[in-house]
Amino acid sequence: MNPVPSTDRLPEIRARLAALPDTAWRQRAGDNGLLEDHTGRPVAVLGTSGDVPLPAGEFIAHAPADLAYLLAEVTRLRCRDAMVTALHQQLDRSGPLLSTRQIATLIGNPGRPHQAPTAADRSAQ
Repeated sequence: MNPVPSTDRLPEIRARLAALPDTAWRQRAGDNGLLEDHTGRPVAVLGTSGDVPLPAGEFIAHAPADLAYLLAEVTRLRCRDAMVTALHQQLDRSGPLLSTRQIATLIGNPGRPHQAPTAADRSAQ
């Protein structure tokens, strides 16, 4: 497994993705070495021709859509990580003893706990 990079490359990646024309890419039917946009305009030629399976062409053809998906997923997970970190900090500041109801309120779910109230829950009321 690779270590976590020390610099955030997401802005650079987003900029490169944004610079692309807003169009889907595909491998040309009958010539997998030619990648084209939805109008048939060539995007890249991989130096092969014919209907031979070409995994690199498939990868490149899907790269813009795949990158957009992955960037959105990274953004979503970073937001979730920030929320969890903030919640942990809030719980740490709240002290060592919290009732189930207090924790549920902190995480935004003030509904009834799934378990019977504990003595701490009853004393908190």
